Amino acid sequence: MGIWSNAFKIPEPPEPTPEEKKLLDVLAEKVRRRGMGEIAAFTVESTAPLHNLGAQGITFIEPALTMLFKKEEVEKYRALLENSKAVKYLVSKLNAEPEDASDVKKRP
Repeated sequence: MGIWSNAFKIPEPPEPTPEEKKLLDVLAEKVRRRGMGEIAAFTVESTAPLHNLGAQGITFIEPALTMLFKKEEVEKYRALLENSKAVKYLVSKLNAEPEDASDVKKRP
């Protein structure tokens, strides 16, 4: 059974680095300030099987995105989209309650 125990094993993604966590925290805070944290978390979780495809799509349109954003930022977000642990961290931050709820926009 020795050869079959690792035959189809997929390597586990790495934990997000502190720099990546900071980037995800900023993104989650911007989304939550607009009152869309739960909606964004639901969308991110429901499209989990498509994250790798989305990352490849970002690679395809990267030349156009670099006109609007820095190339390093595009590459960081693409790498985060491919990392399932980073996506789980983002979802947990999107679902978290804001520290200062007074400046969060409320829906009527």
